[in-house]
Amino acid sequence: MTRAMRLMDLADRLRGEAGVSVRHLADELGVSERTLMRDLAALRERGLPISGQAGRGGGVRLEGERGLTAVHLSLSEVMALWMAARLAREASVLPWSDAATTALHKLLASLPNARAVPLRALLRRVFVGKPASATLAQSAGAAPPELLTLFEAAFTGGNGLGFRYTDAQRRCTDREIEPHGLLVEPPVWYILARDVQKDALRTFRMDRISSPVLLPDVRFRPSLKVALQQLPDEQHIVCADTGRRVKHGPVT
Repeated sequence: MTRAMRLMDLADRLRGEAGVSVRHLADELGVSERTLMRDLAALRERGLPISGQAGRGGGVRLEGERGLTAVHLSLSEVMALWMAARLAREASVLPWSDAATTALHKLLASLPNARAVPLRALLRRVFVGKPASATLAQSAGAAPPELLTLFEAAFTGGNGLGFRYTDAQRRCTDREIEPHGLLVEPPVWYILARDVQKDALRTFRMDRISSPVLLPDVRFRPSLKVALQQLPDEQHIVCADTGRRVKHGPVT
């Protein structure tokens, strides 16, 4: 876990506790109490109103409201919430189906603009299709846990992605891409991209990717057109941001 991720985890833990000891927090995060004290100091410098006894074993708490405005959401967490809300809405027998979608929109609206704007831009380029066939779903593996986070960083920063890719014939190649969008056919995820080396549009199954890294030297501007051109020719693909069906078609 990086320090940035640990600081977000620490802040979220403080929001969920009325008061907790430094020793307990250190044990939960797997760090020393000295490191935990440095992390608390860093959060205070960022404006979080943390109070309590500062000594060894002292109790700390986050003062004031601990509501939704302080929640830190990763792309994978947002997508998990959105898909759950979308499934609830499709199941019309559920009395709270519309409320689930409305609640998610309110949650996104509660984020700071610096986080909400790029996240919304990315969600407009995430598409959800019909569930994968039973055969495909059974054969799908797990994508690298850091891949969605790196995708978000690449998309938001306009940087390329590099990785090792194993195709359907089990051939392994090193690829450099511009990530323009995502397609989810539950439980399989795909990256809609332009292959930099081949100068061609390509779709990559995320569970066939390994060793992903950011490529700061590969710069690009995310294109909705590039993503739409790679969507399969079917009538049940919706945009993750709006929930509406999208016009799409294969590359000609």
